[in-house]
Amino acid sequence: MKKDLKIFIGISFIIPYLMGFAIYYCKLHNISTSIYPLFQMFIPFLGVVALLYKEDKNILKISAIRIYLVTSIILFALSIINIFYPKFSYLSSLVILILAIPMIISLYTMDKNLKKKLALDNPNKKLILLMCLLFISIYFSRGFLSSLLQGEVSEFYKILNLKSLMTSVFIFIISFLNIMPFLGEEYGWRAYLAPRLKEIYGFKKSILLTGFIWGIWHLPLNLFYYSDGLLTSQIYSVLGQLVFCTFLGIFLTYAYNKTKSIWAPVMIHYLNNNLSVLFVTDLSKDIFSGQHYDLKIFLIESVSVIIFFGIFIFSKYIKDENLWEKSVYEKIKES
Repeated sequence: MKKDLKIFIGISFIIPYLMGFAIYYCKLHNISTSIYPLFQMFIPFLGVVALLYKEDKNILKISAIRIYLVTSIILFALSIINIFYPKFSYLSSLVILILAIPMIISLYTMDKNLKKKLALDNPNKKLILLMCLLFISIYFSRGFLSSLLQGEVSEFYKILNLKSLMTSVFIFIISFLNIMPFLGEEYGWRAYLAPRLKEIYGFKKSILLTGFIWGIWHLPLNLFYYSDGLLTSQIYSVLGQLVFCTFLGIFLTYAYNKTKSIWAPVMIHYLNNNLSVLFVTDLSKDIFSGQHYDLKIFLIESVSVIIFFGIFIFSKYIKDENLWEKSVYEKIKES
C-alpha cells in the first residue's frame, strides 16, 4: 500500500475507533452519544489535509482549511467534555452552524485556481441540482420498494403530503449551513480515496475497496450507536453498512465524476442523512441511534440499494477511467 494511503487510513480510523470506547461508556451510563458520529464525519477531511500539508506547507494558510481545523478542534473538545458534562453536547450543532458562515464566505472568495486545485470548485451548478433531484427520486423509489416488500405501502403513502414537501424544501434550504460534516466525509472518500485507489488498482477494485473502507470506518457506530446492542443486530448493522456504502459509493462517485464537483456528493450525502426525518414521527429522539436490525431488514435494504444504485456501475463515468476526476492529492503533487 502506498505511503499516502497508509497515512490517510491511519488518521481516518484511529480517532473514530478510539472514540468507540467513549460511545460505549456513554451508552452504559445513559449519556447522549449524538456528538460522536457528528465529529467522526470531520475526520476524513483532516486526513486529506495532512497529506496535502506534506506536499505543500502553505495549505494551512488557506482560510477555509483553518476554519475547518478550528471547528474540528472545538468538536473534539466537546466530545471529551460530553463524557463528564453531557448538557453541553448540544453546542456541537450550534458551533457548526455558526462557523459554517465564515467557511462559506472563505470558499466563495477563494482564488479560482486554488479552489480548482483543492477540488473545491463548483463548475456546473445546474448539473449538481439535477444530480440532487435524481437522488431524491431514487430515495423515494427505494422507500416505496422497501415498504412494498415489508407490506407497509400505506405507511409510505402517509409521508406524501404538503407537510413532508415543506419539510423537504426546508431541509434543502438549510443545507448550506450544514456543509462541513458532509464535506468532511466526501472530501476524504470521493475527492481523495476513490480516485487515488483507481489510479493504483483500476476502477473495479477501487469501487469495492472504497466501499469496504468507508463501510468498516463506521464499525464503532454500528456496534455502539446505530444498533440496539444485541449481537445479531450489531452484525446485521455492520453487514448492511458495508453493502450500503459500496453501492451508494458507486452513485456518489458517478455524481462526482459527472459534475466534476465535490459538492454533488456532499449535497447527496446530506440529503441521504436528512430526508430520513420524513419517516419518523418523534423528532425529539435521536432517529439514528438504537435501531434494531435483523435478517429481513438487511435483505430488503440491501436489495433496494443494489437495484437503484448498482446500475450506475455501467455508466461511462465509472467504467471509463479517463472520465474520472483526479484525486486532490495528485492535483497538489502536480502543481
